Amino acid sequence: MLSRLFKLIGGKFSRWIKAREARDPEAVYESAISDRVRRYHQLKTAAAGVIYMRNKLERELRAKLAEMKEVDEEAGQAADMNEDQCALILIQRKHILDGDCTRLREELGELTSEAEDAKKNLIAFKGEIEKLKVEKVRMIARLKNAQARVRIQRALEEISYDDDVRALEEVRESIQRMLAQAGVNHEIAGSELGDKLEAIRQRNAEAKAEIELADLKRKRRPPLAPMDIFTAATNAAANGDVKQAS
Repeated sequence: MLSRLFKLIGGKFSRWIKAREARDPEAVYESAISDRVRRYHQLKTAAAGVIYMRNKLERELRAKLAEMKEVDEEAGQAADMNEDQCALILIQRKHILDGDCTRLREELGELTSEAEDAKKNLIAFKGEIEKLKVEKVRMIARLKNAQARVRIQRALEEISYDDDVRALEEVRESIQRMLAQAGVNHEIAGSELGDKLEAIRQRNAEAKAEIELADLKRKRRPPLAPMDIFTAATNAAANGDVKQAS
């Protein structure tokens, strides 16, 4: 009974976690990146331990080789001095050192291989972390873009067709009013200009008519006698009167 209860609680908790993750994918990426960074540091610590042991074995092997060389030289000198017992002891020591060197070489080979594998794993793991960071930026950007499109689509769906039609009709009517107002203004301005042009044409016609009338009158009047005729007649009359008086 208790196991069923625990399974039920665990199932509900798992669904709650998944729901939370679905609502916050950026947190899921951050958690995955943090987990990989933590494991990267653990792997780095382990690799550092392997490299430390490899370096330590290298130092021990160099020391054993140097000691074995020295013991070999001492064994030769003991043999030259007929110190057989010392020579035997030195030879046995050389054999022990040779076995230690063989063991150290084997262990060093294994540790060197492990150190190389650890370095390769570190490089690969770091590359995976970097790729995951890039993926997070790209996927979150795509998610936000998709969410924006969904919000726009929902906003468009919430606007009814009747509202759209009514809004369009209002806009069209407003545009027609504006065009009519612009047309009236143009007609008024055109009418005022036409009146002015008509007045100018009328004044020009009147001036031409007055000029034509004056010319007509001038043509219809008889020609006037020259002033010399009247002067000569007056002088003749005056001379006649003078003669009669004489």
